[in-house]
Amino acid sequence: MQKFILENLDCNSCANKLEKSLQSMPCVESANINFSTNTLYIKTSDIDAIKAQIAKIEPDIIVRSTHENTHNVSYKKELSLLLALLFGFAVCMLCLHYTPLESSSFINSFNIAFNDSYAVLLHYTESLSFLHSIFSAVTPFQILIYIILLLLYIIAGLPIFRAVWRNVKNKVFFDENTLMFIATIAAFCIGEISESVAVMLFFRIGEFLESLALKRSKKSLYDLLDITPEIAHLQIKQVDSNSMDSSETIWQDTHPELLKVDDIILVKVGEKIPVDGIIMQGESSLNMQAISGESKPIDVASGDEVLAGAINMQSVLTIKVSKPFSHSQVAKIKAMIEDSSNTKAKSEQIITQFAKIYTPIVFFIALGIAFIPPLFDGEWHEWIYRSLVVLMVSCPCALVLSVPLGYFGALGIASRKGILIKGSTHFSNLAKLQQVVFDKTGTLTQGVFQIESINPLTDISKESLLEIAQRAQRFSNHPIAKAIMQDSKNMRDSKNTHICEIESFEEIGGKGVYAKCCGDRILVGNEALMKDKGIDISPFYTHKDTQDSGFSIIHIAKNGIYQGYIMLGDILKEESKECMQALRNLGVNPLAILSGDNEKSVAHIARMLNIQSYYAGLLPTQKAEKLQELMGLDSISHCKASVSVKNNEKLESSACHAKVLAEVSSMESQQDKILDSNKNTKPHKITAFIGDGINDSIVLKCADIGISVGTKDSHSDISKESADIILTNPSPMGIVHAIKIARKIQTLTWQNIAFALGTKLILVLLGIAGIANMWLAVFGDVGVALLALLNALRVVRV
Repeated sequence: MQKFILENLDCNSCANKLEKSLQSMPCVESANINFSTNTLYIKTSDIDAIKAQIAKIEPDIIVRSTHENTHNVSYKKELSLLLALLFGFAVCMLCLHYTPLESSSFINSFNIAFNDSYAVLLHYTESLSFLHSIFSAVTPFQILIYIILLLLYIIAGLPIFRAVWRNVKNKVFFDENTLMFIATIAAFCIGEISESVAVMLFFRIGEFLESLALKRSKKSLYDLLDITPEIAHLQIKQVDSNSMDSSETIWQDTHPELLKVDDIILVKVGEKIPVDGIIMQGESSLNMQAISGESKPIDVASGDEVLAGAINMQSVLTIKVSKPFSHSQVAKIKAMIEDSSNTKAKSEQIITQFAKIYTPIVFFIALGIAFIPPLFDGEWHEWIYRSLVVLMVSCPCALVLSVPLGYFGALGIASRKGILIKGSTHFSNLAKLQQVVFDKTGTLTQGVFQIESINPLTDISKESLLEIAQRAQRFSNHPIAKAIMQDSKNMRDSKNTHICEIESFEEIGGKGVYAKCCGDRILVGNEALMKDKGIDISPFYTHKDTQDSGFSIIHIAKNGIYQGYIMLGDILKEESKECMQALRNLGVNPLAILSGDNEKSVAHIARMLNIQSYYAGLLPTQKAEKLQELMGLDSISHCKASVSVKNNEKLESSACHAKVLAEVSSMESQQDKILDSNKNTKPHKITAFIGDGINDSIVLKCADIGISVGTKDSHSDISKESADIILTNPSPMGIVHAIKIARKIQTLTWQNIAFALGTKLILVLLGIAGIANMWLAVFGDVGVALLALLNALRVVRV
């Protein structure tokens, strides 16, 4: 799939027309134009033919590669021309205002002249009397004024005339240019010369203002996404290899896309870090708001990993590139936002389909108004004029421009708050959200466990029990595993306290891990894991206080013998209580927790957050079952039983048998369709699930809205792939901001729909009644579009 920028694409109907034309080409497999970002997504074998077709249909469009910088277009020439035309029109109207000539007398003279000339022509005599009788009612000066008006009409209408000619060649008849051409020519024919010129001129001015507003609106929205660095200082020569002093090094400015892994770059104060990397020298504070939405600066020093897009605030940093620009976090964020705007919300789809039938319907209504009533009263001039008023308000620009741009703005403002939404389609469910279900560890709590106590129940020491657990957890990324590894490091000043080759390793979803090391078979996990493997943990039940403590209990067994347990405590996130209250204030209730941790630990967190519903000790598939129950759906037979991890292995629970695991790959696509159908057709509570880990991936897929809380760990990539929304900031308050943005854009969208359709309906009725004139009809087309566009931009004030 190739991606191109279509510069100067300012018309949604033009975008739809171009998209349809490209899709019909034999060399094109798929083509889609995102009007909000002016982006063409196309899969083709002949890009030159594509560019030629674009030039044929829309000659003003410039096709650029996505990495090329587009230049600001100067509007001075166009503005000067329009001001000159407007001045000329004003002078002409003043001249006509102070003469006794009126349109009606001119038309009467024309009719008399036509009758006289017709008789003269029959006798093949006095042919010059035709011109004489026409101009006898006007002075030479007035004739000059009308000639100037005709020239103004032609000059103002040149772009419209060219567009109409292209439409005729491409067999496209119902667009605003064709309708405006028909209306103004018809106005000329019935003698409304001044109004015809005025309509064409003000339509041209309105189109200019609309284009200007649209481009500036898009620019302001793109500024929200302006997190991509544009320059990098690359080290090309170092005088002293033992020094990283910038004064002894030659640096060359380059584009971040040209950087390679292991390149050395310099980041000055106030600059954005161009690519992901590791600090080689320097200490500073970084503003991460563009990446995570976190406004609090983060302190970094030598050896720390830094992300592209972060702003260096204090001192110069020397950084070693760890990833190419295309794989950096900032590039992924921007691509996700741009691609997500390509997925239309339901209201956008309705407007697109509505626009296709709306204009033809109004056109034929106007045609009926022009020809049917005069058959009864004979007032052809009056009814044709009224039909032209109706015709001029028939273009749905206010809707097709403001609605997609508003959604794009919503995606942009969400990204500024650290919320990445994978498509406008999710705004509808967010706005109607009824309940939110949370994972506990890493979502409501910090996921940073601390060892509270180490309890051996055999003759081994605490250090030995911790060492056994550490040997099994070496390859696990679970927060509990990290806590055990960190404590080992603190106790023995080594991350790997036991040097031993791991012969086999298995992470058992929702239960724990199994490892074989130096011939020892080690199990580390919860009570369910011990029971599944037939481990007798009866000595643990003698510790009554431990069972009621609310801490997470990790049991350890070696070679089939229970060795003891470790108690770990998790810390509640500072924003969790605030998030629960904010959700209740928004009317999102009830709230629930689904967790694989023990009941005491989950109950402790639920009490702290005043959450009444909580479910503990759940496997991934059991979480999905419980979620479906909370949603009011019957079963989870359509939810995925497994997800792919980076090493192409499958994560499975004991409830997912080998047969399911073998079939799931071929059934994934079909299951997704059935699941979506199940959620869309069966009445249920609109539910969001928020989680952060591998075990949450299945549940994220089953919820109406799956929300992944961002972490720095690679294993969370799986939950991000399954999620509809990604919170780059680990704070759960992101869901609150997302709901507010969704409700705001939904409100603005329906405001624009009601305003545009209501205004046009009123103008149509006024036009039919003979109250509205062609000047007001121009406002009904261009003015309403501008007002709707400005209203859509209010989404950035959320």
